[in-house]
Amino acid sequence: MSIESQLLQFMSASGYRPMKQHELANALHVDSKGKRADFRHTLYNLEAEGKIVRLRKNRWGLPETGNESIGTIRMMAKGGAIFIPDLEGESEIYISDRNTGTALPDDKVAIEIFHSEYAAQRRERRGQTDLRAEGRVVRVLDRRNTRTVGLLRHTPYYSYVIPDAPGFRQDVRIDDTKNVPENHKVVVELKEWNDPFRPLFGSIIEDLGAITRPGVDVDSLLADAGIREAFPDEVIAEAEKISGEVSKERLAGRRDLREAIIFTIDPETAKDYDDAVSLEPHPDGGWWLGVHIADVSTYVVPGSKIDKEAFQRGNSIYLVDRAVMMLPRELTTKVCSLNPQNDHLTHTAMIHLNNDGEMLDYETFPSVIHSKARLTYTQVQRFIDGKEDHGIPDPVLERLENLWPLVQKVRSVRVAAGSIEINTPEIEIKLNDQGKVEKMMPRSESKQAYQLIEDCMLLANRAVAEILIASEKPSIYRVHAEPDEEQWTAMGMELQALGIPALPQSRHEINEAIKMAEGTPVEYTANLAILRNFKRAEYSGTQIGHFGLAFDDYTHFTSPIRRYPDLVVHRLLKEIELGRDPGISGDRIEEIARHCTETEQKADELEKQGIEKKRVEYYSEIMNSSLTATFKGYIVSMKGKGMIVELPDSLQRGMITFASITSDWLETNDEMTQARTRGGKVMYTIGQEVEVALSKVDTSRGFIDFILADQVAQPRHKQRRPRIQPDLKTGKPRVKGRQRRKR
Repeated sequence: MSIESQLLQFMSASGYRPMKQHELANALHVDSKGKRADFRHTLYNLEAEGKIVRLRKNRWGLPETGNESIGTIRMMAKGGAIFIPDLEGESEIYISDRNTGTALPDDKVAIEIFHSEYAAQRRERRGQTDLRAEGRVVRVLDRRNTRTVGLLRHTPYYSYVIPDAPGFRQDVRIDDTKNVPENHKVVVELKEWNDPFRPLFGSIIEDLGAITRPGVDVDSLLADAGIREAFPDEVIAEAEKISGEVSKERLAGRRDLREAIIFTIDPETAKDYDDAVSLEPHPDGGWWLGVHIADVSTYVVPGSKIDKEAFQRGNSIYLVDRAVMMLPRELTTKVCSLNPQNDHLTHTAMIHLNNDGEMLDYETFPSVIHSKARLTYTQVQRFIDGKEDHGIPDPVLERLENLWPLVQKVRSVRVAAGSIEINTPEIEIKLNDQGKVEKMMPRSESKQAYQLIEDCMLLANRAVAEILIASEKPSIYRVHAEPDEEQWTAMGMELQALGIPALPQSRHEINEAIKMAEGTPVEYTANLAILRNFKRAEYSGTQIGHFGLAFDDYTHFTSPIRRYPDLVVHRLLKEIELGRDPGISGDRIEEIARHCTETEQKADELEKQGIEKKRVEYYSEIMNSSLTATFKGYIVSMKGKGMIVELPDSLQRGMITFASITSDWLETNDEMTQARTRGGKVMYTIGQEVEVALSKVDTSRGFIDFILADQVAQPRHKQRRPRIQPDLKTGKPRVKGRQRRKR
């Protein structure tokens, strides 16, 4: 029997009392030096796995599993943490700051569950009789992040780093500053930390530069996420050897479309062009819509250094001041990019549409094209708006004159099938040379021109997905599950609170709710209420359809320059077209899908953090100026302490605490959709427009507090009125609290 089994069996015995290490070793007859070392390692490994625990005075025993749970800890920016259990069905648990122990953000921990008497009394005073469970971290099982990024500070006695991560509330003592100056952003390797009453130590492993250097804030975000912008030398060297020349060898087996009128439509700032379109009459009536995608799979072969790096990255990341590409620049902007007036290798989806925009048939094949023009969204939008100064060449213009009305019908067909049409708000930020916000506004970039290309790409993705499904080979898909019962309920409650008489249970009912809200003051907030109750789209080896788009079969095929799953789909499609087995297992497909879903979510979070950081800095400068600015906002949600307000011009969110409102005591209803007085009068509801001013801007933790604009002129700390209560003996009124002595 192994030492591990002996230990667990011995501790499980009914008469076992916690013992020290040497007592356990003696009891199990572990006597030689070598065996003692193995015994010690086994003991610590079992502790790390959560199978045994170290108790007071270094005694060992089994964990009390009745009130313990294992999961992940998520630190909250404003204090406290949420414990997310590993086991499905278990509830999330709140953990106060004083009970987080040595846990750091995203650690896997074991917690002890209890009910706080103080919290129970506090909830009872609020009229809440239920007991809320809380947690206390008893062990850190897995330190998820061994590095952090932050600001270096020096004192006469020691140096320390203030971590950037909002949930990282421990400063890190630095044992060797390596002569890095104060107020530099640095990457720190964390040392072992087992005692919450002792400082957390670390070592500087990289100096990112002075905090005032333009771009260092985004450098810090990338470093904290473990993402490198630069490619390894061996990957660059491999990319430089790849030629974009369209040779006779590469033309073999391709359909030559170089004479066709093919063109790209992209944003003004685009550096890579991975999709082009064409439109010609079909001999049997209707139209041939051509969607021509850069054939990255010809240049990036499985197992190459470029391929391995692309898989690790998963996708390109588009940040507020830069793009971190999936492929080296040489491939992204030259070899693979469909630059105009050049021959390029592509993979084409040719789709037969009737005059009503319905897809009748399709085929896919390797091709070679010669793009005739590089159009921008602005040019195409000017054409759509009926303006003549768009600068579009006549041959391309002739195609657009047919393509635009056709795509409108395609979109109508999709919406009629239940595709959800909701405008997701985006913010556009322009920076100056110093990396500061110069201009911030809702993105209004040629919406219809963008939709034109979007619908062409959706058709191609759908056609390719159907080919993959028909092959019955392992393939990767883009899936989107419908909301669960809890999300449907929450969506309905929030819409009802906004005055929209809808309780959606299907795509069609969601679209009806969107139409009800359209043009009303609550349109924006209603869209948010629907969006936040959606599940995330993700990659999967199992096709379950796409709920939002109302497609039974869907994948990603149209962006192989910036999405690794699209590159995999190109490889699979080529083999299927040739009648060959792609030779990739279902397990490998699932691994790619899982990994790329994670990298996509990380990219989305980084893009969001980058924008939030710039936005908060922008409002911090306003806060510190002599200006008294007010902003129009909408209440988008309710919390126990106050209301969350979002400014539509910047999408910045902040809280108005109930304590800052000089009115009667406010509390939320059970549905968390309204704030009412104790008398039951509704004062505020989600969707309501409010005028706000800045109250607090915390750049280190990345949050903003607002105050109602009509409270700005009033003192922040009003003198509290004494509470008048009847004297229990005399029945006469008395003032509770300190009173001034009569003179």
